[in-house]
Amino acid sequence: MEPLTLLAIVVFFLAVVFFALRLRRPPPLPPVKYHLGDITLESLRFYSGYDWSKPPLVAVRGKVYDVSNKYELYGPGKPQNAFAGREVARALALGSDPSSSSPPDEADFTADLSGLTAEQLARLEAAEREFEQTHDLVGQVVPLRDFTPEQLASHDGSDKSLPLYLSIRGVVYDITKGKDYYGPDGMYPFAGKEVARAFALFSTDLAECTDNLQGLSYVEMENLRDWTARFNAKYPIVGRLVKASG
Repeated sequence: MEPLTLLAIVVFFLAVVFFALRLRRPPPLPPVKYHLGDITLESLRFYSGYDWSKPPLVAVRGKVYDVSNKYELYGPGKPQNAFAGREVARALALGSDPSSSSPPDEADFTADLSGLTAEQLARLEAAEREFEQTHDLVGQVVPLRDFTPEQLASHDGSDKSLPLYLSIRGVVYDITKGKDYYGPDGMYPFAGKEVARAFALFSTDLAECTDNLQGLSYVEMENLRDWTARFNAKYPIVGRLVKASG
């Protein structure tokens, strides 16, 4: 075989290998499992499927499952959507069907199983096994915490080991991921405070950090509703503000 012919064969072979390697695509990465962790029932309500940035979730006896793999059942407007964002243990035990003409009572969206029969408890256990086999377990329900104003104030960022919290009309949010905005050096240094009036007025005056809404206009109350909706969508609800006993 002549040298030029051999060279042409080698070049052709290398070209085939080169283009084959370029066309070869790596296998797709496995989907990342959603992780939630601790969540209160108050925050769970916002995982109903209507916020595209959050998967629909369902809690059964405090265990939170990602049901987005059954979007045709739990998505907005779908037959089981009334279960999304809720604790449904009692409803499952009672055999409640959101798509029926007799949807679950509000009181049945609870983990309280008092008064149920053995048959109803067996129905719940069967439903739990199905959830465990069908959906990813992504978190657990934790109780709402009570904070006095003094306890809330300790979450103002002065202690770096504590998360940042603030309150809007008595609802306490974990704003740690928004520390650049609401921490001590932020535009709204409101961590550790009740801020309803300040938000309504778009004020950064710390003297307006109070739940006193007297004298506010309709527009200012709308401002507050907008702020509240924004926080509900972005920050976990972890507790409620209460007055110190005594």
